[in-house]
Amino acid sequence: MKAICNRGALLEGLIVAGNVVASRTPKPILQCVKLTLEENALTLGATDLEVAIRYTDNQVQIEQAGEVLVPADKFRDIVRESMDDTLSIETATETGGGTYLHVRGQDSHFKIFTQKASDFPPVPGFEGEADFQIPGGQLKQLIVQTIFAVHKEASRYAFNGALLTAKAKKVSFVSTDGRRLAQAKGDLSGSAKIDKEGVKGIIPAKALTLIDKLIDDPEELVGFQMSENQVIVHTSSATLTSNLVEGQFPPFEDVIPKDTDKKMTAATADFLSAIRRAQLMTTEESKGVRLHFSKKGLVLNSRSPEAGEATINFPCKFEGADIEIGFNPAFLIEALRVVDSDEISLELTAPNRPGLLKAGPNFLYVIMPVNLQ
Repeated sequence: MKAICNRGALLEGLIVAGNVVASRTPKPILQCVKLTLEENALTLGATDLEVAIRYTDNQVQIEQAGEVLVPADKFRDIVRESMDDTLSIETATETGGGTYLHVRGQDSHFKIFTQKASDFPPVPGFEGEADFQIPGGQLKQLIVQTIFAVHKEASRYAFNGALLTAKAKKVSFVSTDGRRLAQAKGDLSGSAKIDKEGVKGIIPAKALTLIDKLIDDPEELVGFQMSENQVIVHTSSATLTSNLVEGQFPPFEDVIPKDTDKKMTAATADFLSAIRRAQLMTTEESKGVRLHFSKKGLVLNSRSPEAGEATINFPCKFEGADIEIGFNPAFLIEALRVVDSDEISLELTAPNRPGLLKAGPNFLYVIMPVNLQ
């Protein structure tokens, strides 16, 4: 194989593919990236056997088609450190049988030892029509508004991703770690190839992070194909394939409060500021903030033996009987940071019942209270 590549475009592809290359693995072949030259394009493939990426680089001048496996980190570092606008890549078999990838710049020449491309696990492409499509900008928003609430421990399998549900012309992402739950909704674009029952699957957090990184154009439609145990996501330059999380996602609708009788309404930025200031006087051992709601507004209190105490008076609109409740401020801050509405509401029932934060018609967040002594 032989080609001349635009260095910037090649580096971008290596960075994208490198996101799934296994850093620690008993299979050294998984630390490689597969280069395929054909049809006026360079395809870079990488996989860790759970997630796979195919990235297409069209800024190449192909002189000879072919494919090869090279260590991903070494090749990326060479391309990154080069000062050239273009680099030539070419495979050659040396005396003795070893095959190398030669990378040449204006004043440099690198020989990278390669492995057989045929030994690499398959990296699927995107074939046929998408089951449904989501505008890139909206998809990024759905991901950022839910991924923060995904459970971080590998032992809670069904909680290790976000539940994607596509039905009719609507799409929903839901995530939970057992202490809070985030739901973001959006609209599908184009004619979805799904039946009345719709499709659903739990997409792992790693795949969600990678999908977010693949989206450059907020107007581009991102295509999805979903099967019983796999999701394939396609943009104009890349295709990502991921196994779905096994297990049954909890019946989250049962967790969303339906009988709230108290409601605070406030500006998002102002409420976020008040919570952040109250958090300053919390510690790992004492990380709850007491919120006292009344017709006069909201008073936030926090204290710890090691740090001291804080009182924040926050004017807001409040409807219903007075209530005092404790929340983990970090959980509130994480949700308020991803809200895309200038105003939020917080609905409550009792000090030992979850709160329901809403921002516009498409985002809600359930947060469990904490016991404050």
